Amino acid sequence: MLRSVSLLLAAALSVGAAGCAPRIMSVPAARTSSLNLDGPAPDVVVLGMSGRCGPPCRAPRDNRDVLSARGTLDAVADSIAAAGYRVQVAGYASHPGANFSSPYVQPQQRGFGGLWADVQRMRATWLRAPRPPRLVLLGHSQGGPWLHYLSRVTPDVPYALQIDLDSICVTWKGDFTDLIAENPLPAVLPSPLAACENMDTPVGRRNAKDIVWPNVARNLEVQSKRLPARPGEAGGVYLNYLFEVTPNIRPDSSTTGIERFVAWKEDHSAVSAPGSESLTWVTIRTNDLARTWKSEDLSSR
Repeated sequence: MLRSVSLLLAAALSVGAAGCAPRIMSVPAARTSSLNLDGPAPDVVVLGMSGRCGPPCRAPRDNRDVLSARGTLDAVADSIAAAGYRVQVAGYASHPGANFSSPYVQPQQRGFGGLWADVQRMRATWLRAPRPPRLVLLGHSQGGPWLHYLSRVTPDVPYALQIDLDSICVTWKGDFTDLIAENPLPAVLPSPLAACENMDTPVGRRNAKDIVWPNVARNLEVQSKRLPARPGEAGGVYLNYLFEVTPNIRPDSSTTGIERFVAWKEDHSAVSAPGSESLTWVTIRTNDLARTWKSEDLSSR
């Protein structure tokens, strides 16, 4: 079924791109305070990785930080700040490079290489403090595999929460094989192509994007609608062109600390929209978790 969906998506992208005049796409920053590694550490850092752009853009050249521009990062940050925390955010685009440019996207975007560099700086500074900031990962579409790969290759870094909004591996190798060779990470790491490889688990083979690693304390997974349905208030299309179906598990096949929400009205794009049922579910759960953190912090003083 996923192969059929992939072929449908490829056809849709090729048809949608034909005849569309290119235009400059401006990507505004999030409203929440931006990650500032030269200043004092906040209480919580939210790191967001957006997915593959749709027509008329040309992916991965035109991929951009949609989670910041759309307000998704702000919605999650607000749910944490409401518990009394100081929050900083950083958004990245689905691309192996640290920084990359497109003639149709402004400003220059930061990719996984930039995320990797930021996490390395935090490892060397903030995360060595007696009370380090909590790290939250937020990924949509192709952003999900990038962040599961990040937690996999940084096993010494604790992530308080990982949020998956319809993680998808469609076109992964086609998009990134050459770009990964041009933007190498340290040789000791597995290739980012492994972010979408199948792995052995006690319940059979699972894609790496569906595995929540032990250094991730909690995981919230959203999957978009599977059947045709009238779109909800977040908009979208009647027939969802792309969706995730496999539930996340731990490497031992357990579901400890994992919650899942399957949308009935929202398509692959709409699940990341502020005000959608999917993101509302995420922000309610995130606020509950942040309040638990606050209680734990107060009791440990």
